[in-house]
Amino acid sequence: MTTINIKGLDKRKVLQALYDSAQPLGMGFLHYTPEPLTLDQAENALAENLYKFDYLKGRVLKVNIIGDTFDSWLYDRDNGEGAAEQAINKIR
Repeated sequence: MTTINIKGLDKRKVLQALYDSAQPLGMGFLHYTPEPLTLDQAENALAENLYKFDYLKGRVLKVNIIGDTFDSWLYDRDNGEGAAEQAINKIR
């Protein structure tokens, strides 16, 4: 299990970074859109999903970003080892 620290980061940007780095998987291909996530879309998704994401627009996320840290194990399992940390490092 890898815990990623996101304390002090804008949750919209956290979601945007994770989304943009994620890939469609399984039935997610039916809902996949290749466009990056805008900050407005991220804000709406956060409000609708209460900071917990399984899939978003077909991309597999499997994260709960409500706190100052999140467990990246499932995200990394589906998007590649270290993928969550790499995505978050892009916005630090």
